[in-house]
Amino acid sequence: MSGIMTKWAVLAEYPVSEQDLDAAGVVSDEALVRWVDAARQAYLDGCPTLAAAGREPGVALRHRTAALPSGALLGRPADIVVTASAKEFRPASFTIAVRVRPGGGDREMPVNASCVIRLEDTATGEARELGNEIRDELIALEQSASHYN
Repeated sequence: MSGIMTKWAVLAEYPVSEQDLDAAGVVSDEALVRWVDAARQAYLDGCPTLAAAGREPGVALRHRTAALPSGALLGRPADIVVTASAKEFRPASFTIAVRVRPGGGDREMPVNASCVIRLEDTATGEARELGNEIRDELIALEQSASHYN
């Protein structure tokens, strides 16, 4: 493993309870979805300009989880650390990378997920350009990233 660490804009820690485990005693897919969704929402909470654009008439802020591994890959940790940052920017969308790292259990390797975010025209379903103001907001959020995972 290299010594390079990535900075993340959002970090949350959670204890892993019995409710987060499946019948085999490992992290359930439902728990992983919940943690990824919370990280995505925490990231979006830092984007008020994007949120305002998503509330405009005829516009909706949409998200799609593009890559989500099995929760079982996390094993049975005592706790997990979840981080999120935008890693890909396109004119009409961006991708939030989410890393979930287990701690205090039988596995050490993190799992990664990604969420694609876009503004959508509610009448046509077409993606709308994010524009410079939202792009600048995302850049500022990334430049303020201070968490390592």
